[in-house]
Amino acid sequence: MSVLLISLVFLAATARPVEGPAAREQARLCEDRPGEEGLAACRRAIELGLGPKRLEAVRELVARRLVSLTRWEELVQHFRDGVALHPESAEAQLRLGSALLFAVDRPEEALGPLREAALLGADDVEAQMLLGIALNALGRQQEAVAALQDAERVDPAVMDRRPASRAVYEAAKKDERWP
Repeated sequence: MSVLLISLVFLAATARPVEGPAAREQARLCEDRPGEEGLAACRRAIELGLGPKRLEAVRELVARRLVSLTRWEELVQHFRDGVALHPESAEAQLRLGSALLFAVDRPEEALGPLREAALLGADDVEAQMLLGIALNALGRQQEAVAALQDAERVDPAVMDRRPASRAVYEAAKKDERWP
């Protein structure tokens, strides 16, 4: 077999399905319909196959629908799927860590994605802030202080814009949890 033929076979086997009219119609319904109906349309659109840009937009709508329906465990799974799709994405890791920390109150589980987000986005203040909050919630105050100081080094004014994070930082320095 020639190298060209092998390459074409590989590309055909790994290519995403072409975005068809049915998928586009479901994506439109996903945008237009609220609640369960919109969520179902979003999921059908994804199953039918969407191009990369539309897929990300529809995935964002799925997340919003899940939040509006207060389906927190499904939201966490949705963000896990996002990390599986884009493991190198600091934003995907941050979303998962944030959902674990705030939506389902699992700070221990949030540490992995938040640390990964901080590594992938070295200048990402948000990842460092959330990591500090998670560590504080776990009673690991020295680590919380270090993470929050890292955030402050990147953006010296960050605590001025985030009074709750400032309160976490002050509590952690006193070896206390907040709130």
